[in-house]
Amino acid sequence: MALGIVLAALAGAVGAAAWTHSSGWYVTFMTGNTEQMILKHYEGEHLLAVSALATIAAFVLGVMSGTFARLRLWNKSRHGATLVTVAATYVAYVADLLTNYSDGPLGVAPILSLAFGLGALNTSISRGNQVQMPLSYVTGTLVKMGQGFALHLAGERKWVWVAQLVTYVGFLGGIISGGAIFYLIGTHHSLAAIALMATIAAVVTWKLDHPRFALQDAQG
Repeated sequence: MALGIVLAALAGAVGAAAWTHSSGWYVTFMTGNTEQMILKHYEGEHLLAVSALATIAAFVLGVMSGTFARLRLWNKSRHGATLVTVAATYVAYVADLLTNYSDGPLGVAPILSLAFGLGALNTSISRGNQVQMPLSYVTGTLVKMGQGFALHLAGERKWVWVAQLVTYVGFLGGIISGGAIFYLIGTHHSLAAIALMATIAAVVTWKLDHPRFALQDAQG
């Protein structure tokens, strides 16, 4: 549960950084990007529609990379996916330094790198090669939490909603703290902070990794 709140907070902070220092790009909200990918064409804003498609593609590629990292490189630990996220945040930072000389809004390369990293991050908590706890797609978290509330009240299953609530609170905390910081500092410093946060989260993941999960993953 501690790992869930740490990684969800990182996801929230990454989303806050991307939103704060761009013209409203979503790197956590693929539902919104899917809608924008179609609807922006009707409004004649074809470039925004293509940008949404590119963000979705980067996110899915990140999911694939995180999954391959768990299967082929670090199959006995969950920190492999977070290392992919760390690499993506540093790529975003370097890309911003090389292309954003005036420290203005984020460009395409940093945004796509962050979306890629978030895709990988969402594979961190898996069992049997299946994601158990979504970190950045809050709609699914709220659905599971609401269902857990109902099951608890009906006396069917007690406290199954706690993990989802913790994830939601972690994500919310990442947005609140990250947003407050990122509004005060420039784009370059925000991406540097995100890269540092991702590095810390990877270390925490490695420290908190439990052999029970590693065994289940190996068997899955």
